[in-house]
Amino acid sequence: MNTDHVDRLKRLATNLPPGTRLQLTLTRHARSDQFKAFGRQLTAVAPGIDIQTDVTAEPEPPWMETSGGIRFHALPEGDKLDGFVDALKPLDSTDAGLRPEHHELLTHMTLPAEIRLYIAPGCPFCPQALRKWVSLARASDKLRMQVIDGALFPEAAREENIQAVPTLILDDHLRWSGRIPTIDVLEQIATRDPGRLSADALDGIIKDGQAEQVARAMIANGSLFPAIIELLSHSKWPVRLGAMVVMETIAATDPQLAAQVVPLLRQRYDFLDDPVRGDVLYIIGETGDHQAVPFLQDIMACSTNSEIRQAALEALATIQAPQPDP
Repeated sequence: MNTDHVDRLKRLATNLPPGTRLQLTLTRHARSDQFKAFGRQLTAVAPGIDIQTDVTAEPEPPWMETSGGIRFHALPEGDKLDGFVDALKPLDSTDAGLRPEHHELLTHMTLPAEIRLYIAPGCPFCPQALRKWVSLARASDKLRMQVIDGALFPEAAREENIQAVPTLILDDHLRWSGRIPTIDVLEQIATRDPGRLSADALDGIIKDGQAEQVARAMIANGSLFPAIIELLSHSKWPVRLGAMVVMETIAATDPQLAAQVVPLLRQRYDFLDDPVRGDVLYIIGETGDHQAVPFLQDIMACSTNSEIRQAALEALATIQAPQPDP
């Protein structure tokens, strides 16, 4: 930050209460040193901001996250500092510029939604878009937001084929660029088909502690969201764990719906690593689907891995256990 940016931040930060929280997560990414330096500048200019620093060995881009859950893969400066400081404000403070129809559409959200806002230095529309969507994200605990500087992280911009800024992406498959139409986006959020959620979007919702809500949405829809299969067969254990919690909830409430997962997981089984196979067998057992019995018996007879045979045995025992009287 240059002198003008420092003065602007100092002025804006006077409206923040002492102890304002900001989580700074550093990674193995090359830009982490810049985020670390930015954190030191924040501490020097605005000592009322309480920065909690975490370090991870993951290669993903570093980030800053406010107490309201707005994540910045960006180092705001100039006019963008206004939106950054807005994101730091207490959630009970008033957000200017929100119209009644904005609030109404936000209240009609059935599941949390994730938006990603791409910005860049020198963009004339980015500061306004940042403040607008920060205000909307602060107004609803179901609207998750990431802010990404496409110049700072060009690999992310290339991966998502960002051609202009600002660009707003919803659930991986809808995007708007330039003058982003607020009402149009909010209508898409409020009326979107949750069955079209990407695996990453669904994982983010579950990680936000919404596993039960995801399960209820699938039960109400009468079908499993395709992305849940991606998560149940994911190579990372924490991702599988969240999806397993969802399926356990469905199995306890709607066994017939839970049983829909069995043929889908069987199709993937041969292509999975053994740790993933063990968790898949557990979920198959939890569904209580008796049509899975021959499949489990084949694994017990043919698998050379004793842990996999044990997992199949336990799944079979779960399916065949006497059911309690209703």
